[in-house]
Amino acid sequence: MPLTARVRVRTYELDSFGHVNNAVYLQYFEEARSEYLLQLGLSFDDFARTQTQFVITEARVRYVSSARYGDELLITGEIESAGPATALFTYKVTRDGTLIAEGETRGAFLSAATGRPIRTPEPFKSAFAPKAS
Repeated sequence: MPLTARVRVRTYELDSFGHVNNAVYLQYFEEARSEYLLQLGLSFDDFARTQTQFVITEARVRYVSSARYGDELLITGEIESAGPATALFTYKVTRDGTLIAEGETRGAFLSAATGRPIRTPEPFKSAFAPKAS
């Protein structure tokens, strides 16, 4: 089952043409990642507990259709791959089954103390591992 998050478009997310500004989709992806962590039994408190940061090193968005004020958007996604120190998240943003945007973000785990890359700590490693069907 894919990870899911819902957002409702707010007025301050609109550009001068009345649709969601392109940069806002990266914020939607961040909100989705936060929700995904909760669905995996994790939270941002786990970063503090493991003295870890997860920083986005790459982001890609493909825009397909526009979203407007009041639209309820469903963001589905998955952890496409997890390496020794990185994870790749993929996203699809839809409104009533219509594809609005899709994208991906790749992130790396860093030591909160040094800012240097580290191996994926538990419990993230277990949560990000592929699940047997």
